[in-house]
Amino acid sequence: ISSGNEGNVYEIRNTTGALYVAKALDYEKIKKPRLMASDNFKENCTTLMIYVRAVNENPPVLEKSSYRTQITVEVDRGLPKRVLR
Repeated sequence: ISSGNEGNVYEIRNTTGALYVAKALDYEKIKKPRLMASDNFKENCTTLMIYVRAVNENPPVLEKSSYRTQITVEVDRGLPKRVLR
């Protein structure tokens, strides 16, 4: 990777040319990375679009140390069963 790989987040396998994520991505730093790569033998160019999706990096905050509820068998299996309060 000749440019755009700040922090060595990405790597390319020499044997396959496949692009891998080598480290955790940080959405706050780079939302749409732009990478350039070369193999020093043949010249070619393509655009690789990488979209980094933001996820909540903070652990959940719970009001109590434990919650207890009862879930019964229902027909609508895909629906949420209970909201813990």
